Amino acid sequence: MTISGIGELSLFKRRGAHSSEELEALLDLLPHPTLVADGRSGKVLFANRGVSQLSAYTRRELSELELPTLLPDLKLAEWQASEAERSQLQKLVMRSSRETQVSVKVDTLGGAEHWVAISFLPPQKSEQDPQAVQQQRWEALHMLSLAQQQEELGACLRQTVQAAGLLTGLPALALYVRGEGDTLALQHALGDPALFPAALTAADLGHLRVPKIWQPGRALESPLHKAAHAAKLAYLASTPLDLSNPESGLLAAADTQGQPNQELLTQLQIVAASAATALLQHQVQQALQYQLDRFAQSDAVSSLLQGQTQDGILFTDGELRVLEINPAAESMLGYLTAEVHGRPANDVLVSGQSLTPAMELALSEGHAIDLGERKLHRRDGSEFLAALRVAAIPGGAGRAALAVLFSDLTAHEIFHSESQKLQHRAFLGEMLLDFAHEVGNPINSISTGLQRMRRNLPPEDPLQDQLRRMENDCDRLDHRMKSLLSQARNIENLQRPIPMDIEEFLQMQLERWRPRLARKNIESLLQVAEGTPQVLGDSRALDQVFTNLITNAMHALEGQEDAMLAIKVGLYAQNADMVEIIVSDNGPGIAKEAQERVFEPYFTTKRSEGTGLGLAISRRIARMHKGEILLESMPGGTLFKVLLPMVRPQASEGTPAE
Repeated sequence: MTISGIGELSLFKRRGAHSSEELEALLDLLPHPTLVADGRSGKVLFANRGVSQLSAYTRRELSELELPTLLPDLKLAEWQASEAERSQLQKLVMRSSRETQVSVKVDTLGGAEHWVAISFLPPQKSEQDPQAVQQQRWEALHMLSLAQQQEELGACLRQTVQAAGLLTGLPALALYVRGEGDTLALQHALGDPALFPAALTAADLGHLRVPKIWQPGRALESPLHKAAHAAKLAYLASTPLDLSNPESGLLAAADTQGQPNQELLTQLQIVAASAATALLQHQVQQALQYQLDRFAQSDAVSSLLQGQTQDGILFTDGELRVLEINPAAESMLGYLTAEVHGRPANDVLVSGQSLTPAMELALSEGHAIDLGERKLHRRDGSEFLAALRVAAIPGGAGRAALAVLFSDLTAHEIFHSESQKLQHRAFLGEMLLDFAHEVGNPINSISTGLQRMRRNLPPEDPLQDQLRRMENDCDRLDHRMKSLLSQARNIENLQRPIPMDIEEFLQMQLERWRPRLARKNIESLLQVAEGTPQVLGDSRALDQVFTNLITNAMHALEGQEDAMLAIKVGLYAQNADMVEIIVSDNGPGIAKEAQERVFEPYFTTKRSEGTGLGLAISRRIARMHKGEILLESMPGGTLFKVLLPMVRPQASEGTPAE
């Protein structure tokens, strides 16, 4: 909706409805930039959007100004005395302190307040001299050039529209820019935005693909023309921002009276080209920023991977000279990046066979080559087995052209060697069990034969002692074989661990051993921490573990004064999911060199007895319980820590806690 002129504004004021909000709303309906001022004091009271856009002041700033600040040459008293009806050319000082020529008309609104309305008319409606018109055009072109320097696209387009208003002298302009999909959205408007549609579709642009002027009486080819017809505009001119790509945007200008001048379409095309350039520049900047962000992210990811990966990475240029090595490569080779930068890659990755042919092939063919396993030499001359792979890197001059990736297989070699040892031991263990099964009967036969030979010889025969020693050897061998088979069967028959009261279990163990401990003058002690939970275990298998540990402690305490065997139970400090059972004695301790071997099969410190399998089998049983046995020993005492998984308390009845 628009109102025809100042007359309606004067009538509205005389009716007494002149609150600031109502007057500002009414002013916005006027076709031209208009402000209301106090005719006596010269203070600006109200202004519409047109004045704000023309002067670059906000409405609030305008309401705090005096008229001489905006129009220093305007003499209100002379104007009112002459009751002039024609417009006059005046100098307008904008917010930026720039000056421009405008055509103004002053109307008295009447009433005791002595209010006046000052309208800024289009240049072609005023009596401008050619020099003033030329000056205004130069100012418009200058404003247009400055718009391109705006960092924000919105500010740039807003200033472009203002420059278009100054260049054409028209009160209503609209700039459409492509939004989502194929729709053109109204981006900025000069004058009343309601004069123009909020958006134009791709179908609407069918008749707007070339510069044209619509006037009443012509066909309404688009919603833009229909809106102009509904607003009773005198004419509407439009041009695409880019003639080669009409869908990118549109510039439209209109007036409520008069006829379009011959230069209007040319002027609009100049402004449209500037707006198209601004949009293209913004798109280029966005694309560039996107690429820069991608490069920055890629560099960040690359740096992270290079720093965190355990594989060595060496980068070279097209001449196979080292550019950089990552921290893992520095650690493996013994060099720093600064020490190898610029050196031939073959001098850093030293191998029995030169890597240069493979690197040159990867560069020429542009793909990765797997070199398999090779021996590489460190800086100190030592060598290690590495898995190597070379890969070409697409890139420009000055960037890395090739990457050599290598992994230290030393740990893999050790693991493979240990795995083979374990497999070999398992095989020997199976063979030994088979042997123990098979050798039992022959030993019994030999022992029986020796007994018969002794009975057939006189007691004083010298062979009696030799036969007796042979018979004892057979008994000892038979005992070892039976012990081996017994302990192996216990491991094979290990049942699924179930919750068990470890305190009750250990009390039963000590009760059973207490008579033998007493005969050897060994005191025993069991101490269980309050709140110790149950453990998961197979009581029969664990009986063998603690039998071995108590037996070893008895042997260690033999002949010891104030001998003490203590068992202490509580939560394991280093793992809250484990219960710790410490079996300790105050014996002489275990020699340091022996501590490293006590868990090895067949190792024993007891010369006359023992199979050397007790601790090895005990550790295996503990590990089958997902636990462990640890040893700590020093002169004056030894302790074995048996770690067993605890039974987790239930979160609620019938529901296991996580």
